[in-house]
Amino acid sequence: MLSLLPTFISKLHGDSLAANCRRLVIVEGDLCWSTQITQVFSEHYSAMLWAGDNAPDSMLHCPFKTAKKWLGQETDCIAINAHHGIDANVIGALSGTIKGGGVMLLLLPLGWKSDANISPFMKRLSLLCADPDVITLCQDTPIPIFKPWIHQSPNSVDFISSAPRFCLSQQQELAVDAIIKVAVGHRKRPLVLSADRGRGKSSSLGIAAAELMLTRKMKIAVTSPSFSCASTVFSHAQQRLVDADTTHPHRLLCQGSELHFIAQDVICDVADNFDFILVDEAAAIPGDTLIALLNRHNRLVFATTIHGYEGTGRGFEIKFKQALNKKMPQWKALHIEQPIRWQVNDPLEQWVFNALLLNAEYSTIETLSDATISYERVTKSELVANKNLLSQIVGLLIHAHYQTSPNDVQQLLDDASQHLLVARTEQHVIGCCLLVKEGAFDEDLAQAVMLGQRRIKGHLLAQSIAAHLGLKAAAKQSCYRILRIAVLPALHRQGIGHQLLSRAEKYALSCGVDYIGTSFGASDELVNFWHNAGFTPIRLGINRDAASGLHSLLCVKVFNPYCYDSWFNDAALLFSASFCAQRVEQFQQLAPELFLRLYRNGKTQSIDYQLPEPFIQSQLKGFCLGALGYDYVVASIETRLSSYLLSDDCTRNEELFFVIAKVMQRQAWTDVISTFKYTGRKQAESILRQFVSENLI
Repeated sequence: MLSLLPTFISKLHGDSLAANCRRLVIVEGDLCWSTQITQVFSEHYSAMLWAGDNAPDSMLHCPFKTAKKWLGQETDCIAINAHHGIDANVIGALSGTIKGGGVMLLLLPLGWKSDANISPFMKRLSLLCADPDVITLCQDTPIPIFKPWIHQSPNSVDFISSAPRFCLSQQQELAVDAIIKVAVGHRKRPLVLSADRGRGKSSSLGIAAAELMLTRKMKIAVTSPSFSCASTVFSHAQQRLVDADTTHPHRLLCQGSELHFIAQDVICDVADNFDFILVDEAAAIPGDTLIALLNRHNRLVFATTIHGYEGTGRGFEIKFKQALNKKMPQWKALHIEQPIRWQVNDPLEQWVFNALLLNAEYSTIETLSDATISYERVTKSELVANKNLLSQIVGLLIHAHYQTSPNDVQQLLDDASQHLLVARTEQHVIGCCLLVKEGAFDEDLAQAVMLGQRRIKGHLLAQSIAAHLGLKAAAKQSCYRILRIAVLPALHRQGIGHQLLSRAEKYALSCGVDYIGTSFGASDELVNFWHNAGFTPIRLGINRDAASGLHSLLCVKVFNPYCYDSWFNDAALLFSASFCAQRVEQFQQLAPELFLRLYRNGKTQSIDYQLPEPFIQSQLKGFCLGALGYDYVVASIETRLSSYLLSDDCTRNEELFFVIAKVMQRQAWTDVISTFKYTGRKQAESILRQFVSENLI
């Protein structure tokens, strides 16, 4: 077989180059034989990469955990060693680095499809490997007859625009025009540029930046999750800026114009120093950073990958566009459909999209009318067998939580501790709830976790209560954690989510667990949802989540009465006390409406400085009449305000949120004036006096 292999590879390589497509080759055999096959392939491809363990000494390689570092680079042949397990994120990340004419080798053990212990995820892959465009080389089996790839749609028209752009598609040309228009046209009209990988999205940013720098003096900032993610922008700009100063690795200078890379965590602080800001891979940047940029700058382009390996693009588009509609309703959107680095309907891209469900779509049903809703548990085998069911569920999960990745899909299928409940009407999935079983540690393990000596993979809820709250009893008990809950956006506020939760609780009870809980990015709306479902907050993370920009909130609901005395009562009291103590430091910048929700959603006691009531009354009246300044009466205002916030008379409005930010969170005058768009401190104090007069006296 090996003697005939070079001829086969030559035909494959030649056909793929001519068609500008990429192919998938399954290499099925023992590892030694598969390595030999890979080495023969490396003789025909110049940019070879081995991903995983047991790489040949002569071959460039990377472990699975560092695969993300290859984003933005190009290869023409990648061998993924799946003999010791497969990583869905690695397949997604590395497949996008393979240029047209290239090949991905998936190395698998002999007989993997018929293995009695095959995982559901691998079972699904085995079905997809029957695709006629997938090539299989099997040990002790003759090399198959080579079949050229038959393009199913008309060939794309060759296109190269004039110098200095040299755009490679008409859609890329339009993208460059749109980017430049943001920089030189009307203010407050940001652009959201979206595309799948290989469409020339990042290069469009670089081409536009170069053109702007050559035609006018501008300072342009580029921000992204890392400089490596933005390297394509800089390389394409540099190609067109012949005389550019490139002495600094993260900056280009040309004819008085500047192009700078600015890290995502500082871009908001320096935004005012730039005329134009480009955000690449925006879906991977915290949402609060993007929102803050909208508040700080008027000329912005946000570029993002739709079906990226992270599974973030579509969820980002939906959620961020909601913010854009509020902040800058005249924003524009542009999508690049036509690939540049490979052919339309590229066989490898199509296979990866299907295998990793990157193109999964949720149901488009918008009304229920008289339809009957069924709530039921779905097994792993059902998910593998029912392609439409799995696609709807994954599409819904991606929409609801934009950090859903291919690895999450793999765990959904393979992790026996994960359980899935769905809400269905006929063939439409309208909601789903994903749970995972945790806890039930023995005494020694619970003690070690509490002391920070052990960390067990998974078990987020049980471990967090033990390690962060010092309550090991919770780790010794068993629980279910709700990983995700999602309902079709068109069917929100119809009780479907609460019904799913109710079914999840009944299922958890039937399994004999002691409590149920969840962890989520805390927003006012979500905290209210979980509060109405009977869940109690017990821990708010100090740091904001890198992806959502929100603090993570841990909430639980107890089933076993023993939990109350053994740990739950202490956890609830500790939350209220800690939140009150941390409100002026760790949570000073928390949104006031969320602050109010959490302040009322626990066992909070009103603040008492032991001031006599008549004295407090006298102080507040003096403040309202202008006789006393804020700094001299803040203790009295805070005392009455804390009681008011816990009372039934408390009314949520903009003035209340301002008072919370100033008095309860001690935000600076400059900050609250900016946030609430007051003209200055005089107006802010006047509103505060009016609030005190109407609500606290």
